Amino acid sequence: MELLRKIDHIVDGAVRVRFTSPHPADVTEELAEAIAGLPSLCEHIHLPVQSGSDEILRRMKRGYGRDEYLEKVALLRTKTPGLAITTDIIVGFPGETEEDFQETLGLMQTVGYDGAFMFKYSPRPHTPALEMSDQVPEEIKGRRLEQALGLLNQLSLERNRAYLGRTVEVLVDREDVKGDHARLAGRTRQNKIV
Repeated sequence: MELLRKIDHIVDGAVRVRFTSPHPADVTEELAEAIAGLPSLCEHIHLPVQSGSDEILRRMKRGYGRDEYLEKVALLRTKTPGLAITTDIIVGFPGETEEDFQETLGLMQTVGYDGAFMFKYSPRPHTPALEMSDQVPEEIKGRRLEQALGLLNQLSLERNRAYLGRTVEVLVDREDVKGDHARLAGRTRQNKIV
């Protein structure tokens, strides 16, 4: 956290600092207080979870469980109530049962993610998962990904609706993607595209 404090002091509010993608084990009281208290730090964190199932997290060797992850989320949101949280989720990891998948959907609902990068598990050379005998069929992975994306869209919409009627700071960084030179696009401090 000393580095974040030094950066905050150096930039003195002149720029935004986005601290993203720590391992959940690295989310501490000190980090949560830094996000809440350092003016340059944006109110957004990308906190990868991968799965909501303790069994799948164990098989992935993630080093944390569902409850520990949810405790980290609660700590962060207690310190910064408007914190936007995004994540990474993999569906169809070897051995993932329908119950495991439902636990992931349940975790998504509990956290109320602002966004996520979601993927179907795909075999990678030289990984232990490649050798696991209980590979999930492609059609099941596809269905699960579709279902998880549908839930994410609902959750994101709910989170975004909370911004209706509010005025927020936007860092403009480009022209509208449709090429309309009169329209600009940028991101809020919560990393939402406007």
